[in-house]
Amino acid sequence: MHAWGWILLLALVAAAAVGRQLYRYPGGWKFAFASEYGTARRDLDRARSAVSGLERTARKELAGARGAVDAAATAHRRRVRDAEEHLARLSDPGRGGYRAELGALSLYEHVLAVSTDDFSGDLPLHEIAVRSDHTRTAGHLYLIGPDGRQHLVTYAAADIAEEHVRKFVVDIHNAIAAAKSFQRDRPAQLRQAKADLRQAMNDTSAQENARLRLEQVTARQGSDPRIPAARQDLAAAHDRWQELTGHRPY
Repeated sequence: MHAWGWILLLALVAAAAVGRQLYRYPGGWKFAFASEYGTARRDLDRARSAVSGLERTARKELAGARGAVDAAATAHRRRVRDAEEHLARLSDPGRGGYRAELGALSLYEHVLAVSTDDFSGDLPLHEIAVRSDHTRTAGHLYLIGPDGRQHLVTYAAADIAEEHVRKFVVDIHNAIAAAKSFQRDRPAQLRQAKADLRQAMNDTSAQENARLRLEQVTARQGSDPRIPAARQDLAAAHDRWQELTGHRPY
């Protein structure tokens, strides 16, 4: 910025400051700036500060109480939603989380998804068995479904190393064990999940406490004599300034 630009900027800032001073202390230059009226200006400032300080504190307290009500309602909705989602997952587990895959087989938390030429579908892990054997040229997985039917999946050793097949079989066995445990514990977990949902829906104590706090703050502020008294003092300060200058400040 050139020198003239800085000068213009400083002039605008100074003009704004002068304008603000004249606005705050109406009546002319001498009342706004002269030292002999400094006491009158300070009297007006004290009355203004008292009102604005009390009102600012009251607004902050009231906003905090209202915010606590909103936060309690949000927390309650979140707790209910989480309980509903947990119950839904137990009621209808679906496939569950993805675990691993090997060729035509995809392992999930609750099912083994199969996509071969002779069979395509999801086998529930807690109802199946798996065994494997290996030759020099291939690895063979035998899947026994819930209906007792067997499905053969073969992996050519040239395409997939034997250790990868063995590792996948171990993953399936471990997933089967976990799925059986899940199914064994599921009825009790469903009962608990339903109880947790009922409790979450019925527990509105935090909301009630927050609403009570808001009512208390509102009532106390409504009966607090300090703000009305400060406003009366400000009106009196306005009267004194108007009597002095012939102009009434804001």
